Amino acid sequence: MNIPSSIKMVDLAAKHGFTPKSDSEKRTVRERLKLEVSNSLNVPAPNSESGLKHDTEVDDSWASLPVTAVHFYERNPRKANNEAYADLKESIRVNGILQPLTVTKRPGETHYILYAGGNTRLQAIRELWEETGDPKFRETRVIIKAWRGEASVLLAHMAENTQRNDMTFWDRANGTLEIKRQMEEEGGKTLSHREFEAEIKKFGLQTDLRTLSMYRFAVEKIADVGPWLSGLAVRAIQPRLNLLLKLANHHDIEESAFYAEVVTPTAKTIAGMVLEDSHAFTADLFLGRCEASLSARLELTERDMGKFLTAMERFPDMTLEGLQRICKPQRPVEPQTQSTPESVGQELGKSSQSIALAPRLLGITTPTKPTATEHGERSQRVSSTASHSTVSFPPIPAERGESDRLMTLIQQVLVSAGLGSCYEPSPGMPMGYCMGFPKDGPLDLKENAQSRQAAWWVLAMASGQFETEVCRSGLEEPNEWRTLILEEGSQETLGGLELAIQHNIGGQGEFLPIPWLLNPDNPIAGVCLELLSVIRGGARS
Repeated sequence: MNIPSSIKMVDLAAKHGFTPKSDSEKRTVRERLKLEVSNSLNVPAPNSESGLKHDTEVDDSWASLPVTAVHFYERNPRKANNEAYADLKESIRVNGILQPLTVTKRPGETHYILYAGGNTRLQAIRELWEETGDPKFRETRVIIKAWRGEASVLLAHMAENTQRNDMTFWDRANGTLEIKRQMEEEGGKTLSHREFEAEIKKFGLQTDLRTLSMYRFAVEKIADVGPWLSGLAVRAIQPRLNLLLKLANHHDIEESAFYAEVVTPTAKTIAGMVLEDSHAFTADLFLGRCEASLSARLELTERDMGKFLTAMERFPDMTLEGLQRICKPQRPVEPQTQSTPESVGQELGKSSQSIALAPRLLGITTPTKPTATEHGERSQRVSSTASHSTVSFPPIPAERGESDRLMTLIQQVLVSAGLGSCYEPSPGMPMGYCMGFPKDGPLDLKENAQSRQAAWWVLAMASGQFETEVCRSGLEEPNEWRTLILEEGSQETLGGLELAIQHNIGGQGEFLPIPWLLNPDNPIAGVCLELLSVIRGGARS
């Protein structure tokens, strides 16, 4: 039929009673036609005994689908929100989806699901379609994957998110274990960690037995703090909780009771604190609360708990009786008031008369009688947690006597390194004092740990307290150091002194790092070096 160009089709249709369809009606018609074409492709050929099943897809085929026809994958292992979502959505608004979504279809279902990641991109383009109605957001290009099973989809999502480095430790842990359960369900058998590791490597996922063990531990044992866990945190938490469990087992507490009554309540408490923004989660915070909970149940002091744990690390096969013999636990008592710089000065004043110039280090093997010397000025007060850059000391007049100068240097080391709670006046000792253990916990857990540890060793070695006979005659009972040093001669208690030092002091021991002592920017090291120089000079005179 020849229609003059002057006549418009719209006018002709209106003349014959036809009404143009709306845009939404046109979209509906097009989608119905697409579905009919898709169904027609699945009709068996004439005289063919088999045809394509309705759910069969051509693997890696391309298609353009309405965004509403693609569903999110409800088992997506990545649960954490994408912090860059707003930027991604804006990019899609301007440029569209540059990387096509990959989809698949479960048998018996009419809609597609995401096959390998893409949940964030799908969410963004769906929102843009709903917000703008712009036709460019109505459909999206996709790659269709043939259905290979639920485990295959889980693996594909895990691989995609892992490649993007887009998953938290907690999501990886849960996703990996979910894949393992699904593979076991589809395969009809239980997979060992080694077998599972081999299977997922076929899909490009790299893991190892240690990581799988960490995932299982996190999900099964400390799930309440799971969202805040990292690989580093679990590497710190797992062995420490295993050590606490071993101590609990020594006291007839089974694993189930240990986790139900100690770990899980602690994890719930910590989670509540983090959610209330009163604390940030750290492995140290969690472990500290767990240790405190167990020590209360076992009626152990915090210090004795630490000694037990250190002993178990050193002697993993030792019985409870052996541990008690070495650690000598005491009943919890009220905490003592910690020493202050002022009290250190007072204690030094009481013992200063007993400080001769390092007679033990001068070759004298027996303690000397106290000699009267005048107490010099105290050094200025310095916080034990002050940084190296803020610590300063007044000059020591050269005209002072050597004993007075030595005493002043000792006091400066004590105050600047925050070792006041370790200082014990002992008139019977060669230097008039003995270095005990800190009352406020191990030195290696504190700020400025290396300087505090090194300073403790300088003062302890200068005091003569590592000589058995000196301690026997110079320290009175009961004295913890005297007991430990004398017990070194007994086979039953051998190692107790080293254990106590390792737990309370830590660090590199008597092998003080030379760079630390010679560091001109470290005032504490400078005073220690000067102290050693005075002692050496006295030994030569």
